Amino acid sequence: MRPRVATLVGIGALQLLSCGSDLPPCATANCELPGRTIVKWTLDAYPELLFPNDTCQDMGANTMRVDMTGVDDPTQFATKDTQCGQGQVSFLDLAPGNYNVALVALDAVGNPIVKSPTFAQVLAGSAGADTDVTLNVPYDSWTGTYTGTLLFRLSWAGMSCEAAVPPVATQNLTLTAGGVVSTARTDMGQKLDGTQDKPCRLLTEQFAQFAEMLPFGPATLVVVGKDAGDTIRFVHQFDTFVGATKNNPTITYDVPGPDAGVDAPID
Repeated sequence: MRPRVATLVGIGALQLLSCGSDLPPCATANCELPGRTIVKWTLDAYPELLFPNDTCQDMGANTMRVDMTGVDDPTQFATKDTQCGQGQVSFLDLAPGNYNVALVALDAVGNPIVKSPTFAQVLAGSAGADTDVTLNVPYDSWTGTYTGTLLFRLSWAGMSCEAAVPPVATQNLTLTAGGVVSTARTDMGQKLDGTQDKPCRLLTEQFAQFAEMLPFGPATLVVVGKDAGDTIRFVHQFDTFVGATKNNPTITYDVPGPDAGVDAPID
């Protein structure tokens, strides 16, 4: 019978707490949740270049170290190491005020793999008013040397080759990466130096077009579409980005139609 008595006593204690007992319901007599200051991160995120981001695995980032230092009072300091893949870390109940945030990517043994921290500033969260800040580690911060794969599809004013107006028979591609015109070829052997027309590849192909072993970082891609009579009908230059390694998203380059105006020829 003793277990039953213990259970009844426990239930009675809970009832007292919930029915006007003088005992504080929280251990500190303060049930207000502490404010959270949330630091988020991305790696090589350039949506303006049609590239969402690289991953922790791409860059070899195992852990992210976040240091928080009070702007007005540098003695207010907090630091946390968090698995990179979590994408964020929270600091609870920081002293009020603004904080300088320093973000450093570390490898599996704790060594920095960036040339310098990425910095931002954030106001400390308070009870009922969390705050957050997102830091993007830029492509030129990494100490390592990377190559990347560009995976892409082409559309012509939103349409596939055969449905474009007018239909596109051939495509011509010029990729400039690492400051020079690329000598690479696509998976189907098309040169990326602008010297070779190839049959237009359907937007609906099972697999995207791709080129490997490209310089990591910002790039430009000039896309030219010609009709069956070898007349240029579509042409556009895209500012883009080559992500690190092979695990990259597929980018769809939508070439504006002739009604949008044909760009001037690229020298």
